Amino acid sequence: MPDVSRLDPVSIALAGIVIAFTGMTAAAVLVGWVRQRRREVASLSAIDFVRTSFVSRLAHGEPLVELLPQVAESLRDSLRLDATEIWLSQGGELNLAVSDPKREARRISLLPNVDSIAANAPVSGRPWARVWLPELLPDDAAASMRIAPISLSGELFGLVVVERTGSEERLAVEADDTLEELVRELGAALKKERLDTALHDSVEQLRRQAQDLQASRARIVAAADAERRRIERDLHDGAQQYLVAIAVKAGLIQQLADGDTSRSKALLKELASDTQLALDELRSLAHGIYPPLLSNAGLGEALGAACRRATLPTELDAPDLRRYPAELEAAVYFCCLEALQNAAKYAGSNANARVTLWEEADGLLFEIRDDGVGFDVTHEDPGAGLLNMRDRLGSVGGTLSIESQPGRGTRVTGAIPLGHDP
Repeated sequence: MPDVSRLDPVSIALAGIVIAFTGMTAAAVLVGWVRQRRREVASLSAIDFVRTSFVSRLAHGEPLVELLPQVAESLRDSLRLDATEIWLSQGGELNLAVSDPKREARRISLLPNVDSIAANAPVSGRPWARVWLPELLPDDAAASMRIAPISLSGELFGLVVVERTGSEERLAVEADDTLEELVRELGAALKKERLDTALHDSVEQLRRQAQDLQASRARIVAAADAERRRIERDLHDGAQQYLVAIAVKAGLIQQLADGDTSRSKALLKELASDTQLALDELRSLAHGIYPPLLSNAGLGEALGAACRRATLPTELDAPDLRRYPAELEAAVYFCCLEALQNAAKYAGSNANARVTLWEEADGLLFEIRDDGVGFDVTHEDPGAGLLNMRDRLGSVGGTLSIESQPGRGTRVTGAIPLGHDP
């Protein structure tokens, strides 16, 4: 072992410097390692939150609006950010769903193809935002930012935007890996959430359609029963009474044939009149069930006669109509008749009506418009008449819509698909 007392002071000084430098280097390496570990742990905390808590809670039905703020908070704490924003994409727009700290809600309309460009972009900064989404640029020119698209299979679900004062290059080094992993997990979760929502909506729509169909069938059965009762009542009160009178008078004529000739002649005249009245009653009843003019001449002629009989002054515009299947013609005819009857009841005595029919894009369309008092469609009960119209059209695959405002009249429109019917 060398004798330290015999070393010159310069050697001792150099040895001290080497030892100090070695210690400083080791300390710097240790500090860097600790910081790196802290960043990795912090990054993992945000990613793990999305992988575990976020995904499971979303799957169990917890609302997205309650989970995303926790994602933003976790990310901000992990990377020591000044601000974190999560934007969601829907219908060609970006909406600010979450911001930490909280900022005013904003909406950005995407130019054509920008959503596709953003969906396939890597984590980017100011230059990318300046070109494609300048609305995202922070107000503070000194703030660095990173933008990570939330996407899956080329579909854009949103963006994660982070801001921090300082070098953007340093923020990119510290944040990009975390953001890439985070948005990958978010993209898969949001894709599943949208699929689940779409499935739930489809099931709910099918459930409502099934309920509507059941209710419609019940109304059709009830309407058919009521119509049979009406026909029975009309026959009993009308034609049947004339026929009973005819039978009674025919018997009296037979009894008086060899005696009171003048009385017999008077009864014969009454018999002829009663017979004509019975025929008229039967024709009227048959016309209400299914008008002969509709089956013989078609919609144009039948509706023309209906418009002439309408209580309100009514015009018909139905050029170039051809013949259609009987069930389609009946549905349109009785819907128009129902709409005219509703107009007569509610439009007002000074109103006028117009019925228009036309064929367009493999569909038969009709419109009944009046310039009467109108009503508020959002608050008024649709009533049995409108329900009957919807049921009639629904039975042949058609649809009905009603537009009205107080003081601006009412417009009833219907459409029936024709397909390849001749």
